[in-house]
Amino acid sequence: MNTTTEFYQTLSTMSLTLLGIWFAFLQLADSRWRSDPRRHRWNLHIALHFFLPGFLGLGALLSGGGDGGLLWRIVFIIGGLVGLVESLSFLRLPGSPLALAGQFLRAADPVLYTLMVLAALLPGGLLLVTPLQIEGLATGLLFMSGLCYVWFAFAEPVPATPHP
Repeated sequence: MNTTTEFYQTLSTMSLTLLGIWFAFLQLADSRWRSDPRRHRWNLHIALHFFLPGFLGLGALLSGGGDGGLLWRIVFIIGGLVGLVESLSFLRLPGSPLALAGQFLRAADPVLYTLMVLAALLPGGLLLVTPLQIEGLATGLLFMSGLCYVWFAFAEPVPATPHP
């Protein structure tokens, strides 16, 4: 088994496991996590950061891990375009986090998804790394940014409730 296959196995397992944990948390958490439209939109964006890397990793595994496969390229182009549309829509969402790190994450998402689409179009042997390794870097960074989004969600101050 090569390291690319091991990477995608680990990424898919971790991503889909954390997606399940995230959904379980949202079901058990305070209702404001689901009732506030802004927070609900953030929750969906976070979920995509776990769903897409897991789905894309499975596509890479099903293609046999070879760099010349057509299946992983199609999966990464579709996943990258879905993520690009979502991240551009999310970027325009009002209520941006005030922290510079949060603003950086929002701006980095479309760049990573664009890189994902472009890497799927690259022929093998063109660079020192394979296109599938570039995809691994992009999906790994998206997964890590999803973890950062979760941290920002938990670090968000609870709104003060007015006293009667």
